[in-house]
Amino acid sequence: KDPLDLRLFLETIGDCVLVVDDEEIIKVHVHTEQPNEALGAGLTYGQLLTVKIENMKEQHRKASEENERAKAAAVDHLTPVEPEPGVGFVAVAAGEGIRTLFVDLGCAHVVSGGQTMNPSTDDIAEAIHATPSQTVFVLPNNKNIILAAEQAVALCPERKVIVLPTRTIPQGMTAMLAFDPEADDETNIREMTAAAANVSTGQITFAARNSEFGGFKIREGEILALDNGKLVFTDKDPVKAAYKLAKSMVKRDSSFITLIYGEDVTEEQTQELTQQLETKLGNQIEITTINGGQPVYYFILSVE
Repeated sequence: KDPLDLRLFLETIGDCVLVVDDEEIIKVHVHTEQPNEALGAGLTYGQLLTVKIENMKEQHRKASEENERAKAAAVDHLTPVEPEPGVGFVAVAAGEGIRTLFVDLGCAHVVSGGQTMNPSTDDIAEAIHATPSQTVFVLPNNKNIILAAEQAVALCPERKVIVLPTRTIPQGMTAMLAFDPEADDETNIREMTAAAANVSTGQITFAARNSEFGGFKIREGEILALDNGKLVFTDKDPVKAAYKLAKSMVKRDSSFITLIYGEDVTEEQTQELTQQLETKLGNQIEITTINGGQPVYYFILSVE
């Protein structure tokens, strides 16, 4: 059976759907109030190897309580822990929705950071030291953070630290799903890096000042559309820019678009964009929306 059909079904019962597959296994992440239906659909593809089900509402409540306790105690730093056998993950991301998603996918810690707010080498090393695993994969999720992550390796000699060169949030999410707990480190490095490389990322942001970039003369406040880091056009409206960028990124073999919308975008704007794309693309593309809550970027698009 085609794994794409499984993803299409999961879209009807939930959101935040992520699916990665190879010849032997399908890995799935979904937020749904019908976990029984998700499991039932999975069983039609074969045996269930591992299952993790968590109540997101209860998780959110506990997280809120932890945040309040942390604020009350003025906790500024993570607590180092002794490494134990096993593999852990540290990701860099901004936006509460994106942070939560990386935790869902298995990250022990998510370091705040991204464009214009890059974490330091010490910040990343601190998160590694607070991860209770002998082997730690670090996902920078931004080309400007890769070097800082690599420099953190030398600060953590008691652990085996592996930096995956993920350059965008969608690449990091896909890499996490491609991790195989039964495989060795070298195999996971190869498979996770390959999975990330297959993801096309679009970003809608704004110009902080007047400048020239990529052959464009840019005015402060102008909307910028980036295709895999390359500026392809400017606009005045983030929704129109995201629609135009998504259309240009879709290829004949594209099946899915994931729209991660930021803190300065309303749900109404996201629905407007989704409807426009559905009208234009028809049944050709399945569209998923995620409330990432990220700053700086109005929309982050993933096309698969």
